[in-house]
Formats: sequence, structure tokens, C-alpha cells
Amino acid sequence: MDKESRFLIGELLLKKELITKEQLDSALEEQRRTNKRLGDILVERGAVKEIDLVQVLSDQLGITYVDIDSYIVDQDVIDLVNESTAREFLCLPLFLMNDTLTIAMVDPLDIGKVDSLKRVVKYNLDPVFATESGIKNAIEKYYGKQNAFAQQVNQGSAEDAKKQSMIDQEKINELVHQSEDKPVVKMVNLLIEQAVKDEASDIHIEPMQSRLMVRMRIDGILHEVANPPKELEAALISRIKIIAGMDIAEKRLPQDGRIQMSIMGKTIDMRISTFPTIYGENVAIRILDKSKIILDLNKIGAGEEVLKNFKELVQKPNGIVLVTGPTGSGKTTTLYAVLNLINSPTKNIITLEDPVEYVLEGVRQSQIDVKSGLTFANGLRSIVRQDPDIVMIGEIRDLETSEIAIHASLTGHLVFSTLHTNDASSAVTRLLDMGVEPYLVASSITGVLAQRLVRVLCKKCRRKTSQGYEPEGCPECNNTGYKGRTGIFELMVMREELKDLVLNKGASNQLKTKAQSLGMQTLYEDGLAKVKSGVTSLSEVLRVTQE
Repeated sequence: MDKESRFLIGELLLKKELITKEQLDSALEEQRRTNKRLGDILVERGAVKEIDLVQVLSDQLGITYVDIDSYIVDQDVIDLVNESTAREFLCLPLFLMNDTLTIAMVDPLDIGKVDSLKRVVKYNLDPVFATESGIKNAIEKYYGKQNAFAQQVNQGSAEDAKKQSMIDQEKINELVHQSEDKPVVKMVNLLIEQAVKDEASDIHIEPMQSRLMVRMRIDGILHEVANPPKELEAALISRIKIIAGMDIAEKRLPQDGRIQMSIMGKTIDMRISTFPTIYGENVAIRILDKSKIILDLNKIGAGEEVLKNFKELVQKPNGIVLVTGPTGSGKTTTLYAVLNLINSPTKNIITLEDPVEYVLEGVRQSQIDVKSGLTFANGLRSIVRQDPDIVMIGEIRDLETSEIAIHASLTGHLVFSTLHTNDASSAVTRLLDMGVEPYLVASSITGVLAQRLVRVLCKKCRRKTSQGYEPEGCPECNNTGYKGRTGIFELMVMREELKDLVLNKGASNQLKTKAQSLGMQTLYEDGLAKVKSGVTSLSEVLRVTQE
């Protein structure tokens, strides 16, 4: 990086109030004496945190930042760069895709170093930012581990390793044996059957210090359902891991797996996730009951006006339509219903999801795999070369993905995606915060649908009040007062008045106020309408709309 760039870094840090003018001037003086990098000087002095420095550079220069500490690299990729090269260039390979190796570096702008590294590695390189400490720790983690093993063998400890392996294998065999005991098998089967019967979306098996807790998420709310004996914990979790095709010997790292079972005459898909805690492995089971998914846009709970306007948006020839809301608000289900509505033999529809939850006939669906290099951005870049008419992206998470999506929409494609924002207007400001130019947002976004899921009052026991209806509780609804869920919605159509606000970088609340003046009904207002009609309760609407 030349001196002009280094000075720019100082100005950027100063502008973001991460350092003071005095700290910058003093660091620049030292830089002139020592010719060290300005960023290194500021970090060494404790004036700025290393991660803050790297993120500022990443945001300003448009080069991806990777948190190495939370990144798992495949050993085959590590082997593409030898240890001496990694240490010399202070770099770490991350993934290989189409003969291009994405590699983490402290200074990816150092063209000379990148060119030299390219000649050594013999791949096209896509350098990304990472902290120096993160890269050094990762080098020790991935390469130091190999050296330690070699030293252990050289010191004659191979026999000890063999004995330990035999002991570990005995433990694994015992776990397998326990997991196949009839009581354990029956317990797992009954647990899953009960979840399907109660229409639960998730099962959580959570080891505590002195007990094992099992909870199910029903209509969006967690309920404790059982406390299996603590002594069956290992066998119970091992049974689930075995049928999900997971490694029962690995308890220190998170794992993912899948199960497909026939229960109560229905084919049920389950996604399994394990996560190590201080008291043992947490297991989360996501239940995907295909018979329960709503693929009819008319049945998601939207009002007549919202439904009419939304259908018009999703049947336009191009543009971006966003669906927003927190995790578990039904965004993906809404997009599946949209694709089901517009799917036809005359349209080429391609999706990029994380993960693919339901298979849609006639739609080309793909799943991201960060470990293999298939990110939303990389996948989307390839998808637009597949001549699609319609593209669905599971989520827009970064500037690169958003810019490719916008480019696709401006070149004649219809793009659907999701964002994690609280309301419709915040989706626009989120894109601006990512770094997307206002004119691109204004010219590409055609509409934003914000949504939440509210529990539906049990029709058997709901009671009428002066404000609407309230839950009571009966055997039909397991004494909860609710049975099933529906959506409440807020649709912001990007009319000219809103586009003008976006071009002038209007704040989220300004966009919302203008949208309301143009007829937009807010989430809360839609919820109140459903309270008055007896669909849900006021307390339920407040629960999901009060952020």
C-alpha cells in the first residue's frame, strides 16, 4: 500500500471516530521515521483494535473481510499452500472454486505480494481481508497441528496414540450398543411422533447440569414436554446422530445431518443440528412436514388489498421483491408460495437457498456450501449465466450479493430475496447501509413485504371481549388457547414519491411515514384488523410487533 493509501486509512479511522487527530498525527510521524504500516502502528499503540482497522478497510475498499477464527477450512484446501508459503506471505487458503483460490491476507492490496504468491501457488487468486492475529492463529491451528503429530511420531509415541485409539473405539462401540437398545430407540421414535402429532416445528434436547430437558416449539412458542433420565443422555443423543448420519465420536464441534422418516402415514424430513455446551451436546431437530407447508399465496393470511398488490409485484418481468422479518417469521414459506404461483413451463426459475427446505417441481434449486466455496455471491454470479427468468436468493447478507442481485434485476431478471429487518422501510435503509448506491436501490426495488406469524385463537374456546377475542384454553388446543398460525403483513410498494426519498437518502422513519400516507397498512394495523375479526388476540399482536 502506498503512502497516499496509508494516509487515507488514517483519515477513514478519524472520520469514524475510532482514533483522535493527535493519535493520527503521532502515528504518521512514527511512520515517516520507520516506514512501518500506519495501521500496524496504531494497533501496536492500542489506538485502534485490529478487527476495527480491517473492517474499515474492507468496507471502504469493497474487499471482503473474513473472520478467520470462526471459519473452518477443508484440509484439502490447506494442502494447496505449503506451510512455509503460508508463513512467508502471512496468508491462509479458504476455498477453491473454478481454478480460483480465495485466500485470506493481511494486505490484499499489496499487488506485488499477491503476484508473487500467485506464481508460487499456481492458481488464480481472490484475496480477502483477515486480521494478522487471526491468520497467525489459523496457521498454527492447521499447519502446527501437522507438525505436532509428526513430532509425536518421531518421539516414539505412536504406540500411545494406538492405545488411545483403541480406548476411544471401545467407547464408540459402547455408545452404538446403548443407542440400539429398544428403550432408547422407542424413546426417540415416540419423541418424533409426538412432535409431528402436536405440529411442532422444532425439538430441542438440552443437557443441563443435573437433568436432560426436552422442549418443542409449537406455534412459535417453546414448551417443555419431557425430562428423560440423565443417564440416557449419551445413548439418546447418539441414537439421533447415528440415524442422521453424523459422527458420534465428535462431540467438540457442531455437526449437521438429515433424517427422513414415515410417521403417521406422512413422509417427514428433519434437519439435525448439534452444538457443544458446557453440560453436553445440544440437539436441535427442525421438522419439515411437507403436508403442512402453505404453497398457496391466497392462504398465507394476507388481506385482500395486500394480496392484490403483492401478486402484481411478483408477476412483473423484472425488479427485486424483498420479504423481510426476523428468523421464523415465515419469509421462506411466502417465497415458496410466490414461486408456486408464477411457476410455468415457459419460465426458467433458479433458486439459491440455505438450506433447501422443500423441493418445488419444475424449479432448479441449489444449496449454498460455504465450505466448498458456494456462497450466495458466488452462486448468484453463476446463476445469472444460466439464462434465468426468475431468481430466488435465500437471503441478501452483504454488499457483493446485493450488487449482483441488483445488476440481475436491471438486466431483465425478476429477483426475490429476504432480509432480516423489522419492517418494510428498514429493508431499504439496510441496503444503503451495506453500501449500495441510492440510485441503484431506487431503480431496482419494486416492493418490500414485511411479515410476522401470529398464533390463531382456538375456535373451540376463544372468548369475546370489548377489544376482540382472547385465549381461554381447552383440550383441543392443549390448554394454550391457540391452534395454528397465520401471517400479518406490511407491503411497501416503491412508488415514485418513495424513490425520490431513497435518492435523497431519506431515513427509515421518513420512508415509513410517506408509505403510510400513500396507503400502506403497518404490521400493527394489520394485526389489529385480525384481532377485531377474531383471528388472533391483541396480546399476540403486541408480542410479535413490539420490538
